[in-house]
Amino acid sequence: MIELSRLPAEGLRLDGQMAELRLERDDSVRDLQWALHVMPSGGDVFLDVRGKGLWEGTCSRCLEPFERPLQVNSQFLGSKDSELVARGAHTLGTQDLDVVFLPEPVLDAESMVREQFQLQVPMHPLCKEECEGLCPLCGKNWNKGRCQCRPDLQREPSALAKALSGLNLHLEP
Repeated sequence: MIELSRLPAEGLRLDGQMAELRLERDDSVRDLQWALHVMPSGGDVFLDVRGKGLWEGTCSRCLEPFERPLQVNSQFLGSKDSELVARGAHTLGTQDLDVVFLPEPVLDAESMVREQFQLQVPMHPLCKEECEGLCPLCGKNWNKGRCQCRPDLQREPSALAKALSGLNLHLEP
């Protein structure tokens, strides 16, 4: 825990590493190395979080596990001033910074690092750009070959199409 009121003028630098960092949705980051720099800036604090590791997750199309390098490079201003936070940005020299609300007098370094890595995880990760996904009928992974299903011929109308087909719409151009 870092006591924000006791930061030296030159700031505080922390380095760390973890064998594994568990994230949400069964994701994790292995071989994690990180650095955190916390520096006072008036009544606020400047935060710089950098790190790298090997992200392990699941493809959102084919559901196969895969891994890829993940890097974090985040800089922002932490403030107790809720009005500054509401405006959302602060100019520091030529650099615009995001502003986060830090109401507590202490900062948990590992929680801050975890949060920054979680924010870098893709929302819909793909094992490769051209991932073909799964057959909607039998569930076969199309990256490993096609199945005998013909989903294009067996398409059923969507719920919206069914609902609209029952309406008697008279649309004029």
